[in-house]
Amino acid sequence: MAAKKTQTKGSDASKQKIVSGAETTTSKPSSLLVSSLPGLLLAVGVAIVCHLQSTNTAIPTSDNAIQSSSRKLISPEPNSWTDGYYTTQPANQAAPSTHALLYPNGGVGEPSLVSFANDEEFLALGRLFNDMGQIVQSPTHFLNGTALYEGPSQAGTHFQWPAISVGHKRAVPGVVGGNGKQIELETLTEPSDSKDTDPRVFYVHNFLSADEADELVAFSVSDDNPYKMAPSTGGTHKAWNQGGSNAKLTTRTSMNAFDITTKLSFRIKRRAFRLLRMGAYKENLADGIQILRYELGQAYIAHHDYFPVRQSNDHLWDPSKGGSNRFATIFLYLSDVEVGGQTVFTKSERLTAKKSKELVERLGEAPPTEFLKELEKDAGVDAGSWEDKLVDQCYSKLAVPPRRGDAILFYSQYPDGHLDPNSLHGACPILKGTKWGANLWVWNACRYSQCTEDALNPANELPDELKAPFEGGV
Repeated sequence: MAAKKTQTKGSDASKQKIVSGAETTTSKPSSLLVSSLPGLLLAVGVAIVCHLQSTNTAIPTSDNAIQSSSRKLISPEPNSWTDGYYTTQPANQAAPSTHALLYPNGGVGEPSLVSFANDEEFLALGRLFNDMGQIVQSPTHFLNGTALYEGPSQAGTHFQWPAISVGHKRAVPGVVGGNGKQIELETLTEPSDSKDTDPRVFYVHNFLSADEADELVAFSVSDDNPYKMAPSTGGTHKAWNQGGSNAKLTTRTSMNAFDITTKLSFRIKRRAFRLLRMGAYKENLADGIQILRYELGQAYIAHHDYFPVRQSNDHLWDPSKGGSNRFATIFLYLSDVEVGGQTVFTKSERLTAKKSKELVERLGEAPPTEFLKELEKDAGVDAGSWEDKLVDQCYSKLAVPPRRGDAILFYSQYPDGHLDPNSLHGACPILKGTKWGANLWVWNACRYSQCTEDALNPANELPDELKAPFEGGV
């Protein structure tokens, strides 16, 4: 018999239990959760009773429980590609679970209450993830009522981290930064299914070591780099060796270089793929790392990292139709900045203490207007210019200041492959100091000019490890 799904009301109306191995924690409930909890419990109870009645099965107890399959589970080797990708430890309960709250990929939308009588029915749900970005192998690996997340549903779409709530922080199993410290993901926005939703943005702690940051900076100005520092370009899908080096913008005043050859660049890109929970590393799904230097007064106006779906006729740019485009950006902070240099998301409101007091304190309060205007004058920012208007947004919208060794992750696509116009963001003018940073762009399928079979069907070229949908438990 197939697993049963029962729709519940309100995606925020259910407490999301978070299972990591055998340990269980509970995320902070939203204000909607408290008022909706009685109804949810009733829905859970009714769904379970209906399911059990339909199968003539008694309610499971420690003496009368559904049987877990004897199939062999995956046990990744330490430091292997899939280290940390799978649940491997049983949860602290006497019997395998029989029901869970199932959210869409990324956690946005209505959850369904799913029930399953055996391992076969659980696996029929397809690949599922927990909040830690782990593939759930078995009903023994989570508690009843746990929030799980559907895997990607079509070729060219991929897992996206669920937000849970602003300020929610989690260690990413199996992924460590260049300094050997555990990489942690901290939620900065809570996307919804409304048209004017926030983009999906996370702060990434401990992504780079200080030595790695310095090495990227040094190579960007080295004579050994054929793509060393030059005026920044933008709006073009062509690489520098394809004529893209001439696409200069008056609204992007930084300098940039590319690292497409060093061992460090490949190591960092592999780390980024693992952070994104990609099933394998494919070089043609990533641009070269773009290293940036912003000096006093320099900035980049609000823009998208993805290309328009009609960018050119020699490539299918729409991921929702099997095409490819930039899927996610991991922006690396290679230096601190005294004043300015934030990454600002101009369609997202500035965080308030009500959302996360700790984040507000760390991201910083807006300085007095008079102080900012004086710094703008010293930095050569003209009143009424696009840079001046951007400064205003940098202190009234969601803005993340640089912190060396850390990064931010944001998605340019929704989980269904449609491009996210709310991912609009800019690089704030430098008002004191110098900013070094780097763009690491990951595509959902082979990037422009790198497809080997059909540039009008990039998703079809994905290897099995990266091509959705996936079978359950693996």
